[in-house]
Amino acid sequence: MGVTGGIAAYKSLDVLRILQRHGHGVSVVMTHTAERFVGSASFAALSGREVGTHLFGDAGQPGYHHLDVNDGMDLMLVAPASANTISQMAMGASSSLLTSCYLAFRGPVVVAPAMNTGMWLHPATARNIAALRADGVHMVDPETGLLADGAVGPGRLAEPSAIVAAVEAVLGGTSPANDLAGVRVLISAGGTREPIDAVRYVGNRSSGRMGWALAAAARDRGAEVVVVQANVDLPRQVGIRYTDAPTAAAMRDACRSEFPACDVLIMCAAVADFRPVSATDGKIDKAASDTLTVAMERTSDILAELAALRDEQVLIGFAAEHGPPGLDRARAKRTRKAVDIVVHNDAAVDGAAFEGPDNVVTIIGPGDSETSLPRMPKRACAERIFDAALPLVHARAVSA
Repeated sequence: MGVTGGIAAYKSLDVLRILQRHGHGVSVVMTHTAERFVGSASFAALSGREVGTHLFGDAGQPGYHHLDVNDGMDLMLVAPASANTISQMAMGASSSLLTSCYLAFRGPVVVAPAMNTGMWLHPATARNIAALRADGVHMVDPETGLLADGAVGPGRLAEPSAIVAAVEAVLGGTSPANDLAGVRVLISAGGTREPIDAVRYVGNRSSGRMGWALAAAARDRGAEVVVVQANVDLPRQVGIRYTDAPTAAAMRDACRSEFPACDVLIMCAAVADFRPVSATDGKIDKAASDTLTVAMERTSDILAELAALRDEQVLIGFAAEHGPPGLDRARAKRTRKAVDIVVHNDAAVDGAAFEGPDNVVTIIGPGDSETSLPRMPKRACAERIFDAALPLVHARAVSA
């Protein structure tokens, strides 16, 4: 495990402990800047192993230290990965023990970036991230939240549990392996807002995080990804094309436009079931009455409409339900809408679904299969969904 400089370095201690609890042996390599935030003695005490910090090892000792460190290792994890280290890795520079180990390592590599929002959004960082992805590096994208400098935005290190899940997915052979190369994936994400007047709307609690996780997973597995998004307050990701669709009507139009060119459709967005029959042009004056009655009408069933237009596409729907009875409704939804897979999302679990980082889902289909997953990060859920859909995707690609 490589640890680079940044306030998030302290979280690497948690990553190390979780990896150990899962039965993994971990050796740590630190940059000199990382030592200014967390001492090497902490990692040595927890890992029970010597911590590498110097490119040439101890003075007077023979050997090639950056090669010796790699001996017997199955995977390299860099968490946190600073903008500087990511830049060096992308360019093939080897000015530290960590970057030299990276160049000499021949196994899978997982990188979890962490940095200031401005640095993460800079075009140079985007180019470096894209270059590492092209080299086969597995990325654990940073989260959006409160950063050490007081700013709120993308760049916060992913949660240790999510990082460990990514590592174990790679070690278990279930991580992205370009198995969606040449596949065009269309994903809807977020929650639509149906206007009541110029400032008020009917909406829902969807954050778009699950759709974002699906898009990143599809991209990392080699797919061409289009996201039709409704009111998502998350940073847009490199290598993904986005279309804005704030209302149910706009989402219907955008999805119908993009659908003929896609191979896989995932309707993850929380589309309003009802909308006001008419919206007031200005703002309704609350002083005019103590009550407000809003006449509502049904919106279009986008997934059912697209299912009727399908031409070999694989169709995946989501069903956000509340509690055990919702699973039966999700099964019925799959049959009613004639789709291949429905993902039942249990919104009754505290801290999961909607704004939370985790989900508890049951994957219904394809065929008679049904898989209930324990609570896990949304990115891990996304990988399992694509794993379930992959046989269908490949079978229909061959028949086409």
